[in-house]
Amino acid sequence: MKHDKLEMYIRDHRDEFDVIIPDDRLWDQIGKTAPKVVKLSWKTIAIRVAAVIVIFIASYYFHDWMQENSVIIVQPGSNTEETESIRMLMEAEVFYSSHINNAKDEIFKLSGGNPKIIEEINYDLGELEDIFKELKNDLKENNDNEEVIEAMIQNYRLKLSILEDVLYQLKKSKIVKENENPQYEI
Repeated sequence: MKHDKLEMYIRDHRDEFDVIIPDDRLWDQIGKTAPKVVKLSWKTIAIRVAAVIVIFIASYYFHDWMQENSVIIVQPGSNTEETESIRMLMEAEVFYSSHINNAKDEIFKLSGGNPKIIEEINYDLGELEDIFKELKNDLKENNDNEEVIEAMIQNYRLKLSILEDVLYQLKKSKIVKENENPQYEI
């Protein structure tokens, strides 16, 4: 049977290992570092539970308050027709906003950043935006007014129509310039 070198070394020097005896102070220090036992009374548990409940209630009311300030409120007792018109307005807002932004980007590209064109467009759209803000305030006061909702959607249509007309004119002028100055390849 073959023995491991470590095992052989320990057997040969066993007497040397038994000579060293730990100091009594070492055992005292080991006893002092024992983990402390934390005792919780029913009062501390009750305080912690109450704190959790307060945090939960506060977060609920904060969330409710944030939702109330960010969404158009449908009044209780309003019928589904009014709710449908509010939903239609929200869908129109998403639809027209994306198309308006795309048209603005295309106009900027086609105009080459011409400040005069951009300034005129921003002026026209700014006037329409002021009207839109007034309509939005009217809607907050009376959200079941379908005429206000229709006027807001019409405002979006008008903005998009203006931008499409400008785009048409820019594209038309670009085609005319290309026809006047044809570039021939050799």
